[in-house]
Amino acid sequence: MGTVDVMNNSSHDLITATIPEFCRVSGLGRSMTYEMLADGRIKSIRVGKRRLIVLDSYRRMIEEALGDQRQPAA
Repeated sequence: MGTVDVMNNSSHDLITATIPEFCRVSGLGRSMTYEMLADGRIKSIRVGKRRLIVLDSYRRMIEEALGDQRQPAA
């Protein structure tokens, strides 16, 4: 079984990704990924010894960041 492309349309239904998969598709390094997990910007679950990133939490983080950029400064 090969590596899954989590951004491919055929895999749009994926809800989690391993740390290496997440780093590859997001373009973020492991340190930044663990920093975002620690401060709650993205969520994960543990299944046995595996940590899986909840991809919707990353999508929400992006949407919030884009929303903040669209709003004019007060």
